[in-house]
Amino acid sequence: MTYPTPPPAPPVAGTRAPAQWIARYFVDPPNPADLKAAQLKMAFGGGGLVLGLVLFVAGGDAAFLGFVLLVIGFILGVKGWNAKRAYDAAYALAMPRPTDAEIDQIIGMDSFSIKNRALPQLGLTSADLVTPRGVTGSGGASFDDIAANAGPQGGPGDNQLVVWGPAFPCNSAFGDDGRMRYSKYEFMVICPTHYQLAIYRCELDLYSGELKSEQTHEYHYQDVVAVRTASVPLYRGGIIIQPRASQRAAFARYDTVRQMQIVVSSGDRTSVTLRVSSAADVTVDSNDPLDFPQVLERVRATLREKKGGVRAPDEDLL
Repeated sequence: MTYPTPPPAPPVAGTRAPAQWIARYFVDPPNPADLKAAQLKMAFGGGGLVLGLVLFVAGGDAAFLGFVLLVIGFILGVKGWNAKRAYDAAYALAMPRPTDAEIDQIIGMDSFSIKNRALPQLGLTSADLVTPRGVTGSGGASFDDIAANAGPQGGPGDNQLVVWGPAFPCNSAFGDDGRMRYSKYEFMVICPTHYQLAIYRCELDLYSGELKSEQTHEYHYQDVVAVRTASVPLYRGGIIIQPRASQRAAFARYDTVRQMQIVVSSGDRTSVTLRVSSAADVTVDSNDPLDFPQVLERVRATLREKKGGVRAPDEDLL
C-alpha cells in the first residue's frame, strides 16, 4: 500500500510521541469495504479497457461496442483509482495507531511533569506541604497501569493531590479496555500547607504536550466553605466532545459531566472536570485513572483539622 506522504513513525523511547502519531488514536481507519469497492472498479475498468481495445482494433460492427467499453472502462478505472487514493490517504491518517498502553504512558509522563511544575508555580517546596492525621492511601492519582508504563519518574508526592479529567472541546475514544481517553485534559494539583490550600490548575494538549490556561489559587482554610462534587449537563455551551465516528452510538448514553469544586466564602470557586458519564452512574467509574475518593477524603480531613485551629509552622501533621 502506498501513502501520499510518509506516515509518522512510532515514538523513540525516551522522547515524546509526535502529534500526528497521537492524533491517530482518535481517528477511525477507513472501512475496508471502501477499498474492496475501489479495487473492483479498477479491475472492471481495466477489463473494460482491454476488451474494448480488442473489439475496437477488430473493427467492423464490433468497433462501436469496443469504443463504448473503452469509455466505460476508462471512467470506472479513474473512479476506482481516485477512490483507492482517498482510502490510502485516510488510512495513513489513522493507522497504525498507538495502543492504549502507549497513550497511557504519554498521559502518565505529562502528569508527572505537571505535578513537578506545581510547587515552583506556587512558590512552594515539599517542606511546606502537610498531610492530615489518620488518612492513609494514595494522594491523588493512583496511576496503577499508567505508572508501570511511565518510566522511572515516580508517582505524585504524598502530599500533592492530583486529579484530572477532560477539558473541552476535545476528541475522545474508547480503548480496547473500555476506558475513555481524551485529546485534552485539565489538571488540578492541590497542595495543602500549614496555613492555606494552594492550588495549581492547567490544561494539557495531549497532541503537543503544551500547557495552557495555567492558574494558581491560594485559599486560607477558614475561607473554604465547601469541597464538593457537582454534575452538569454534557451538552451545554463550551462542553463539546467529538468521539470516534464508529463509537458515537456507544458515546450517546453519556450525558453528564462530573466536577470537583472548591468553594470559598467570597463566592469564588476552583473546579476540575473528573469524568464524563451517564446520569445513571452514581459512583466514580472504576476505569478512571485516578483515585478521586481518596483525594476528597484527604482534602476534607485537612480542612477539618485546619478549621479547628492553625498549627505552628514547626508542627508536622502525621
